[in-house]
Amino acid sequence: MEVQGFLIGLIGWAATAVLALGARRLSPIEQRAVIVCSWLVWMIPGFGAFVRMGVLTIDTAALFIGLSTIILAALLLIGARGRTRVR
Repeated sequence: MEVQGFLIGLIGWAATAVLALGARRLSPIEQRAVIVCSWLVWMIPGFGAFVRMGVLTIDTAALFIGLSTIILAALLLIGARGRTRVR
């Protein structure tokens, strides 16, 4: 049960990221921001399934969500800087 909740969150985030990357109205910076923010929105219920089943405490889930969001944002920023330097 708890893995299904996490997978739904992960699939929802991936679908949102694909839609954000295909949105022509958004600049590349806005696309990256949508991807990072949607990670946070989708993973709160995803990790909430683990908390509900007693696999994780609320503090541990919040730590995982916060750290993964920071790491994802850092990777996207590093990727964005790498692309601008190549041109």
